[in-house]
Amino acid sequence: MNEQAVNLSQTLDAIMGGAGMLLPEFLLAFFFLLLVTLDLFKSPALKRLLPWLALTGLFSVLVLQVLGGYTSGNGYFLNLLVKDGLARYGGMLFSAAGIFTVLMSLQHKRLEKLQEGRGEFYALVLILVLGLNLMAKSVNLLMVFLAIETVSIASYILTLTFKEEKRAMEAGLKYILYGALSAGVMLYGMSFFYGFTGTLDYTSQAFAFSLLSADGMLVTVAAILVLAGFFFKISAVPFHFWAPDVYQGASLPVVALFSTGPKMAGVLVLYRFVTNFTDAVAFADVQLLLGIAAAATLLVGNLTALWQRTPRRLLAYSSVSHAGFLLLALLAFGTDYTSSILFYLTVLLFMNFGIFLVLQVAEEQYGVQTLEGFAGLGRIQPYLGVMAVLYLLSLTGLPPLAGFMGKLLVFSNVWEAYSMSGSLLLLALLVLGILLTGVALFYYIKIPFYLFFKGNQSHGNLVISLSDKLLLALFALPLLVLFFKPDLLLNWIERLLTQT
Repeated sequence: MNEQAVNLSQTLDAIMGGAGMLLPEFLLAFFFLLLVTLDLFKSPALKRLLPWLALTGLFSVLVLQVLGGYTSGNGYFLNLLVKDGLARYGGMLFSAAGIFTVLMSLQHKRLEKLQEGRGEFYALVLILVLGLNLMAKSVNLLMVFLAIETVSIASYILTLTFKEEKRAMEAGLKYILYGALSAGVMLYGMSFFYGFTGTLDYTSQAFAFSLLSADGMLVTVAAILVLAGFFFKISAVPFHFWAPDVYQGASLPVVALFSTGPKMAGVLVLYRFVTNFTDAVAFADVQLLLGIAAAATLLVGNLTALWQRTPRRLLAYSSVSHAGFLLLALLAFGTDYTSSILFYLTVLLFMNFGIFLVLQVAEEQYGVQTLEGFAGLGRIQPYLGVMAVLYLLSLTGLPPLAGFMGKLLVFSNVWEAYSMSGSLLLLALLVLGILLTGVALFYYIKIPFYLFFKGNQSHGNLVISLSDKLLLALFALPLLVLFFKPDLLLNWIERLLTQT
């Protein structure tokens, strides 16, 4: 009995000692409960206040993560979660994604008029951000699974915000089915790893050491199963089929969030996971698996985007192709590639929110549903047209925009890794990535072509609101600054990662 009491006391002390590192998550949970509670009241004044409360919570968490200091050094919470520079920077990106989502929602006419479930919508955004934070901090396979499922459940419900629409209902159903399949496969693979190692802490030395003595083929099979769940979150092939339908059926603020937040968190989880295989017997197999997935994702994303006739589906396959570039970046083992990956994720955040805001304005103000719907819009609204061109050039990876620097850093790291290892796989992926960047130009250029070079459709005399213009400028400014001064962000990331 005394021994049990001592163990319980030690566990409680560990919980209390590590609880400080979860302050951002506690703050998000508090604002989630506040929004759900206030949404129960029928007061129109309270309904109007809800998005601003969500913004307050997300901005408070962002400031807290930027300033740090809420715990000293890198800490663990019961060997389930870790607070380090990687998790902290990821938390900043997720908070920014949440803020941008709420800001876009305030500009979305249907979401602004939403009465039933208004508080629920913003509360789910907070819960999704909370789940993303837990994904970035997780060092335990079971904790990763729970964090991913938290994000997934919130995502399913957000997809069904306009559940009266047949398109949204179909997208939500497909999303749930694909998510359930990938979650089951991932959990099965995690059980294999627990059997091999006797631990769920996949960053521990015991986990890595046990993989050395495990059968290489079985480790590879388990890795394939676990990676299935991770690939689903970043919309990598072959778990990308949900993306076009969800992008087509969900509201654009939600789509912009899906194209950034879960993708960024999935990449951070993948980064922590694959680094454990660098010394394992199955390393070559895992590297080959990631290489094949990167190549397939790049090919499917870019080539399928060429045939799309609607901007939503084009951008969905564009998002798939960016998942391929991120998988390519993760293969640069032996190089200082962490900063490059975080730089690419940061640029992706601003590019995607910018282009989806352009699409939101085009859809709501001018009824654009197909690429042909953009015809002549750039000449009527040159500000919108120029902003669209900026975002699309950055997504392609052309100067003078930060998308070029992001891809250049990734390609440089892959070339460096090839120079050290002599791996033909890396060389083939590097050539493929460069060639498909050229292919991407052909489908991205379709929108500017219709904007400025096709005949004018009847767009009326509607104007873009000042708030939309300011928000477009907010997303575009970092893309210009980070092209000319990428070291501003890279140096800050490196300092953050080396803090102890």
